[in-house]
Parts: sequence; structure tokens; C-alpha cells
Amino acid sequence: MKTFLFCSLYYNKEVTTGANKRFENFILHFEDILSEDEKIIVIVKKNNIPDNLARLKKITFIEVPQFIVFDRILSFIYLAIKFYSLNPMVVVSDFMPIPNGSLSKHIHYQLIHDIRNFTEYRRSSFFSTADLIQKKQWRQSNKIMTVSNFTRDELISNCQIDVNDIFVSYNGIDDRYLKAKTDVERDIDISYIATFEKRKNHRLLVKALSNYSGDKEIRVLLIGKDLGHLNTIIEESKGLKNIDLSVVDSIRNEEDIISIYDRSKLFVYPSLYEGFGMPLVEAISRGCKILCSDIDVFREIGGDIPKYFSIDITPSNLMSLIENELSSDKDPSNLTDEYLSKFKWREIAKKFYLHVKNQ
Repeated sequence: MKTFLFCSLYYNKEVTTGANKRFENFILHFEDILSEDEKIIVIVKKNNIPDNLARLKKITFIEVPQFIVFDRILSFIYLAIKFYSLNPMVVVSDFMPIPNGSLSKHIHYQLIHDIRNFTEYRRSSFFSTADLIQKKQWRQSNKIMTVSNFTRDELISNCQIDVNDIFVSYNGIDDRYLKAKTDVERDIDISYIATFEKRKNHRLLVKALSNYSGDKEIRVLLIGKDLGHLNTIIEESKGLKNIDLSVVDSIRNEEDIISIYDRSKLFVYPSLYEGFGMPLVEAISRGCKILCSDIDVFREIGGDIPKYFSIDITPSNLMSLIENELSSDKDPSNLTDEYLSKFKWREIAKKFYLHVKNQ
């Protein structure tokens, strides 16, 4: 019997993020391809067992307590003891710091979504040694799983990790995105789904909209959790003319998110740094016109479908591109089944399953 263990103490069942979507969907489809004598163990924080996984027979859940103080270090100790007590298995975990000692008995894949702590967009400006700690721990890991060739190459360049120790596993899209589009009016001119933080570059979009001089009102919808930049965006958007800008903190229901894509004429994605960029694939799958920043990972996952603009573009030039796209009646994409197949969760899960079998 082979056992696979998936661990994420960052997973929050109440929040819709790319990482949370990956955790749920990857396991859901992975369970479906297992043989009868194989099983899954899932480790999450207490009260965070995913609803869509709770009913599956091949999954055993372990809940880690929510510690009131020193949660990270106590969680580390808890995981170290738990991993050491379990029989050898294949482990995929994203938790840091990594209990590498107790994981050495397992085939361990450390899941890495991005390496932003090696950039100006680091998660914490106070924890200045985060990149050094991550580099050391990642190099000690048995294997690395990451979500794009771009991030793989960054790991090789910044951490000197052997390419043979890195497995690239794309993020995918929920099966509901692959269903036929409903015949609804595209009454949202521009949408952007992203957390409000510096690297997401909402300011460029708002500055571009400040250059709009047309008479027709443009309806803009920004969706995302505030990570420190929302107030700035709200303040800078107050003087916009003929721009109906709405901000939504989050949307829990995936069908509602799909509906927003279906109602959007144009999806603008001006991000400066991503490990993957799941909303780009989601928007493409629902037939939105796409304008996105010309960064390597977007070229990798978007191919020739989006229209790209330089990260150094002036706001006025970006506004010109936006107006051209909004006024164009041209079919927005050359979307093919071959393109979408790379982002189907079942295929992504199967690729990892076969990879492990061949090790």
C-alpha cells in the first residue's frame, strides 16, 4: 500500500485564494485516480477540513490545534512529531519552517508557490533573513514541487537547487470553468481579481483610468482581500470621472466568480510578480478579453492569447489599450482544448501520480 500525505497549515476553508483552490482541487482529483490499495492523509488546521473532501472514503484527516501563542513554532513541533510517527509515505507540504529531520524518512515534496522573499515583494520587511532561511531549508528538502517553469528557474538561480529535484505542477482551474458559458450580458467593462498588495499593481490601473476622457461610463470591478494597499487605491480612485469603480473584499461562491468572468468584457492583470497567476487562466477559460503585464510567467501560462503591455507602460498608454479593447468587437481568443488540457486538475494530479510511480 502506498500512502500520500498532503499538508497545508495555511489552508483556510473560508477564504478563496489560488493556494486554497489548489489544495482542494489537487487532492479531490488525486483521490479519484488512486488504486484501491492506496490512500491519502490530509493535515490541516483545526476546523479547516475542506467540505468537498470530507465525504471521500480514501482520505483520513488530521487536524492540528490552533495554538493561541507561538502558533508557528508549536505547529512545527506538532508536525515534526506527527511526521516522525507515521510510516514512510509520499508527503507534499507547504509549511515553513520545514521539519526536515522527521521528513527524511518520507519522500518529501516541499510545495513552493513563489519565491517572493527573494524580491522586493517579500512577505515581511521585518523578517529580513527569510530568504536565507528558505534557501537553506529548500536545499535540504528531498524534492521540490512548484507551480511554473518560471518559479523552477528562479529556484535554480537563487537557491542553486538541482533541476532534477524540482517537479513542476501547474495550477489548474475548477471543472466548472470548463462548462459552456451562459448567455449573459457582459455588463462589467473591466474586472481584476487580486489581493490588494504592492506587487499586484492596482495603482497602475487606477492611474490609467484617471486618463479616461470619454463620455460613456466605464464600469470597473476590483475583487480581493486587503493586504495593506486597499485604502491607497480607494483614495486614488476618488477623483475618477465617468468611472464606476466597485471594490469587493471576497466572493466565497465559485459560481459567482465564474459569473463575474462571464460578465466581464476585459480582464486587466497588471501584476509585477507572480509565481503562477491563476486568475489569468480562469479569465481566459471564460472568454474574456485579456490585457496583462509582460512578465515571464504570464507568457508561459497565457501564450499568445492575452495582449501584453510592458511593466513600464505609461498610464495614458495603458488607457489607450483599454479603450481599444473595449471598443473592439473582435473575438478575444484563439482558445483551444489543447490549451485548456494543461490546466485540468485531473491531468495535473495524474502527472504527479505517474511521476511518483516512476521514481
